[in-house]
Amino acid sequence: MKRWFAVTIIALVSTLSHATDEWVARELKDASKQFDARQFGLAFEICHNLLLVQRAVPLGRDADDEAKFMLGRVGGRIKAVNPKVFSEQFVAHAKRLGFVQIGCAWIPAGAKERLSAEATARLEKLGQAETCAVCKGACVTACLNCLRGTVKCMACLGTGQAAGGGAVVRAICPVCNGQGKSKCTFCRGSGFVACPKCGGCGLGE
Repeated sequence: MKRWFAVTIIALVSTLSHATDEWVARELKDASKQFDARQFGLAFEICHNLLLVQRAVPLGRDADDEAKFMLGRVGGRIKAVNPKVFSEQFVAHAKRLGFVQIGCAWIPAGAKERLSAEATARLEKLGQAETCAVCKGACVTACLNCLRGTVKCMACLGTGQAAGGGAVVRAICPVCNGQGKSKCTFCRGSGFVACPKCGGCGLGE
């Protein structure tokens, strides 16, 4: 089955040890597998949890970007209702991996031991935050770069045709195959992106 994305985490710029980047990479890969298996709810929650952690403990740009992209892709099918509460399916997933809860986020027990007091306090405080004023806790918003996941083809300016040979002769646009539009690269065609205000965590300051 086609994989929707693959990610390589080079390093975590965070208060966690270098070794803990492995759990983030595993979670992103697991989210991809769940998406391919059409387990959209679990894929969404895995990415949502990573973005909760990201608000308090930076996970690195690569991890942050991939979690947001996947959240947006799944966001066309499912949205969070209460960003502080995870489903029984996700909780079972987290406990199976030896994760523990801090505030409303889940991280590996080993990673928790390496957290600074400041990072732990930020996670706990996040669990008391109000829902985001922009996405209302849904964690995603409509992509402003496109219309339901598609954009006008820039090669043919939306006509579906390309001039060829002369001013009159027309041929099908080779870029969009005559459709006049193409998939939005910003949201990967889902029409949704991680909320730009809260970063996909669904919570305010």
